[in-house]
Amino acid sequence: MQLVRGAFRKYLKVAEISCINRVIYLTDHLASSIFLILILFIFSQLWKTVLGPGGELAGLDRTAMLWYMVFTEMIALSTPKTHLEVGEDVKSGALAYKLVRPYSYILYYFGAYCGEFLVRAVTNLTVGAAFAYLTMGPPAVDWGKLGWVLLGFGLAAAINFLVYFCLALLAFWLEETRPLFWILHKLIFIFGGLLVPVEAYPEGLQRLSYLLPLRYSFSAPARLAVDFRYPLLRQMLTGQLIWASLLAALAAALFRKGVHRVHVHGG
Repeated sequence: MQLVRGAFRKYLKVAEISCINRVIYLTDHLASSIFLILILFIFSQLWKTVLGPGGELAGLDRTAMLWYMVFTEMIALSTPKTHLEVGEDVKSGALAYKLVRPYSYILYYFGAYCGEFLVRAVTNLTVGAAFAYLTMGPPAVDWGKLGWVLLGFGLAAAINFLVYFCLALLAFWLEETRPLFWILHKLIFIFGGLLVPVEAYPEGLQRLSYLLPLRYSFSAPARLAVDFRYPLLRQMLTGQLIWASLLAALAAALFRKGVHRVHVHGG
């Protein structure tokens, strides 16, 4: 038990260091949030025009739709680029040196990911929420259910990390993985419901999105935040836990198989 607590503190410290490093560059994060404001401004005008005062899309009015986008964009724009570091570790051969260090390679990057994600998420959420509040007003949030919503966002961040990490580990076989991330970003727009809840899709596309992990890391937690319902909560948590377990197992398997293919390409 003492060993487990010691290991937990180790990766918690990694997350803390990553968080502190990101706080130092907080002004850079705030500057990058201008892009978020531009997106929200465009879609706030769109929802005002398309939905009008009483219109709805997938059960959400124009105010809820804007807040939905605040949360999905917050997740998307807050995702650190740790996956690119993993790819570089493999291609440069630096992975061989990191394997002998006294920590789990996967958990180390997960800790670093969590620390950076937290700072970026708070920054983007603050900017996005301020804009949405000033243009559309406050969301209809049940603050008593905030704990469930935060749990959903936490699991969404974990799934996001695992999806990116699994793709990054394919560098053991493919060397260059950037095209895969380009494809993933396009899939997030559709199956992640980045701009529109997947419940607004045709039935076939909606069912497919329910079977993929992207909905559980974007659309589902964002929808829960603006339209809390217990059936959605149960369905979301079930999907998140299943996908988090499957992706964690896949990441571990890919890593074990990949380390046997490590070739150091220089000093």
